[in-house]
Amino acid sequence: MTFAVSADFQYLQADRIVPRTLYPQSEERTPTGGMLGSHGEFTASFLARHGELPVSEKRRCDADSRLIDDTTWGKVAPTFQLLDQVNGWLQHISPGARLRAESLSRTDEVLLQFQYVGQANGLESNHYRPTHVGFGLTYSLPILVACLAARPGALLLIENPEAHLHPRGQARLGELIARCVADGVQILVETHSDHVLNGVRLAVKRDAISSEDVQLCFFTRDIASGDCYVEHPVILSDGQISHWPEGFFDQWELSLEAILAG
Repeated sequence: MTFAVSADFQYLQADRIVPRTLYPQSEERTPTGGMLGSHGEFTASFLARHGELPVSEKRRCDADSRLIDDTTWGKVAPTFQLLDQVNGWLQHISPGARLRAESLSRTDEVLLQFQYVGQANGLESNHYRPTHVGFGLTYSLPILVACLAARPGALLLIENPEAHLHPRGQARLGELIARCVADGVQILVETHSDHVLNGVRLAVKRDAISSEDVQLCFFTRDIASGDCYVEHPVILSDGQISHWPEGFFDQWELSLEAILAG
């Protein structure tokens, strides 16, 4: 059986690209969301070709002086173009990081490198291979690019966006996903991260997205009968959850209660 999907359909599975020296070029020449590949393997190629695409205002990164100073923000994200905005969102994962993507002439490969700005005495670091920086920078890159480049009306399916990211990075990724949805992109996310959920809740509380545009689906299975069930907790306008089914992101509370019990 075969089926057709829109060119603006992008599926990013949990098994995404890992750090390597070079990445393949895509044969696709038009800036559509589906050209990243299901593993995100063509993300570097997309950035090399379409890094100057404008990013919608709702999805642009917010300069956060708690992460890096204003001068450094001006270095990593000086414009509203795709590559600069990817660098801006990367600050929530690894402050000071800046990437570049370059198609190598007469080859079918793309060079991806990272640099750190804001070093001592105003010096900038060397350019590093993805294999020489944090794993999460490369692993989260397809998600950042897909969310920032998707056109209104596009459909994104994302598995485990939280993989290889620290809690702050997970929460800000949840916020970006919410802001992308508020900008007209439909996104289905499968996650086990309460930090991603909380990023979405904060986006609702801060009016970056309407609570009506977010739907939660909590899947459970009854061991005795083998039946599966779906519950739908609701994120309220103040970011609170309408009800917490047993097993729904409750392990932090359970562990804290056990610790405080002595």
